[in-house]
Amino acid sequence: MQFDQSTTTVALGKITMAKAAGVDIPEGWAVDAEGQPTTNPDTAIMGSLVSMGGYKGWGLGLMAELLAAGLTGSAVSRDVKPLKAVKEPPHDLGQYYLLIDPGICEEFFERLQQVGEAVELDEGARMPGQGKSEKNPVELDHIVWEQTLTLAGLK
Repeated sequence: MQFDQSTTTVALGKITMAKAAGVDIPEGWAVDAEGQPTTNPDTAIMGSLVSMGGYKGWGLGLMAELLAAGLTGSAVSRDVKPLKAVKEPPHDLGQYYLLIDPGICEEFFERLQQVGEAVELDEGARMPGQGKSEKNPVELDHIVWEQTLTLAGLK
């Protein structure tokens, strides 16, 4: 199972999509550079995203940052350059992965099934990846692949 999420109310992509569409964002998604709530996507990008779940969500974000930046020697969030800037150097963002062999626990798959059945009882809830179909091979437009190679410095 793979679980990837932002520890903010919304991911940055939602705000950049709102900016591109020329629409405001809901209050509670971001604050401006002075820490004041904003509905303007431009101001939000120059400020900060709001942590999900109040102070408990902030704590999860803190742990994610310590794992992704602290253990990898990467940039901390306050030092990350604008993520959507085309001509900026690499962002030096860290990644943290926890890999566990479920075979070390005889009951793992039984417990996973129990949890999955419980999740199905909650309307709208799903396990990570549930309902997704594997794309193998992945079809990618030639132009997109060429741009990817260029951005990676391989062309």
